[in-house]
Amino acid sequence: MTKNFKTEINNYTLLIFLGAVWAASFVAIKFSNEIFNPIEVGFYRTAIGALFLFCAVKFRGGNITLFNENTRLYSLIGFLNASIPFTLLPYGLITLPSNIGVIILSANPFLALILAHFFTLDEKLSIRKVIGSIVGFSGVVFAVGMEVLVSDLNSLISALAIYIGASSYVISNLIIRRISHLPSDMVTMNTLFWGSIWLLPLVLIYGNLQNIEFSSIPVFAIIYLGVIPTGLAFSLRQVLIRNAGSTFMMQVGYIIPIFGVFYGWLFLGEAIGYYLIVSVILVIAGIGISRIRVNAKTKG
Repeated sequence: MTKNFKTEINNYTLLIFLGAVWAASFVAIKFSNEIFNPIEVGFYRTAIGALFLFCAVKFRGGNITLFNENTRLYSLIGFLNASIPFTLLPYGLITLPSNIGVIILSANPFLALILAHFFTLDEKLSIRKVIGSIVGFSGVVFAVGMEVLVSDLNSLISALAIYIGASSYVISNLIIRRISHLPSDMVTMNTLFWGSIWLLPLVLIYGNLQNIEFSSIPVFAIIYLGVIPTGLAFSLRQVLIRNAGSTFMMQVGYIIPIFGVFYGWLFLGEAIGYYLIVSVILVIAGIGISRIRVNAKTKG
């Protein structure tokens, strides 16, 4: 087994893990929305994630520096990668079911391909990238079905909010590349810290901790959101971007809906149909096409 093949296996294993973890965040957001408003969900998620990583950095003996030459980048990434999506996704999921949320998020690779082509030197558009994205996205459409066709104004606004939040992830991924050489937990801790700072004035105005039962499922959902899909997974995401590139990482958008549809059925009672099998085949095919591209690029 060659080193390149082992690296590729590790990259895809991490990609699938991130997809499974982030898919569960849609269910956690739905539970959190029961007692928290979107601003509260966004703030507590970023703050808990930052605190978790603060402890992780201290545990490994790292130095905590919140103000340095990268502070402006940390602040910008925190705004794009935490403040915006962590607030807009809960807002959109107040109206929309989780399966529509994941289909909107799965559109990310298309935007990632375009932006990476113009703003990076090593991730240009190719026929294989385009074909892989189209095939993978087709699988996502099968997984969610025709429910994605929203019709009323409220649903349309919610869908737009989720798409804007999801698009901010793509933009932040390109910026993260500039500091991807730094320890992943340190970078993520700083970006989450600044993400919570952006939201702090809003939560002081619109937040309300009264009448909250701290033993309730929504509270546990908030803690999960902060620790697992935020603190841990965002650190691992930076590792994946450093090892495989931002366009590769955005393929997670094809995996999230598969787990998301399953989690929605398991925890929220959302129906799934026979088309899920077809979607799994198409998603795997889309990722496989992209893997061929990676091999060809490595050999060349």
